[in-house]
Amino acid sequence: GAGERGDVIQEELEARGVPKAEIRKILRQQRQRKWEQLLASKPDDKYEDPKDVAAMEHAKYHMGDYKLKTDDDYVVPEHLRINADKKRRQMILLEESVYTIRMGFNDRLLALRDLKQRIVTNIAADNQRIQEINEQLGIRGESLWRPELEPDEFPEKRFEFTESELETFATQQKG
Repeated sequence: GAGERGDVIQEELEARGVPKAEIRKILRQQRQRKWEQLLASKPDDKYEDPKDVAAMEHAKYHMGDYKLKTDDDYVVPEHLRINADKKRRQMILLEESVYTIRMGFNDRLLALRDLKQRIVTNIAADNQRIQEINEQLGIRGESLWRPELEPDEFPEKRFEFTESELETFATQQKG
């Protein structure tokens, strides 16, 4: 680079016996000339690179119209303004969609419960047939798996109580 050339020149001058003060003066003059050349090659302050000008024109026509929301003159357009009425409507729509999703889930859950009920009924019928075959073959005492439905699987029956459940609840309340 430039620093290496200065070192080479400095070594050559030292080898010729030139005093160090003179060497520094010569190197300073070289740097000054290079600086002047660089400044002379610098374009005018008003010069604009055609590529930059073209890029700015392209951006101006293709960027769109963006409002600066931090500008003191900026006013939020009417259709973008949020007020209590719009939020209320939005909340109602959200509640409706939550309700729809819940109802869909409940419908699918009850359909699965009904499917399980049919499967349990089929397994009971198959077990009955297996027992009949076992009796014909003389096989006794073999236990078969009997699936059962849990009371939690019938949410519509949660408000139906037996007399014994009511009595148990009453004794718990007194105790």
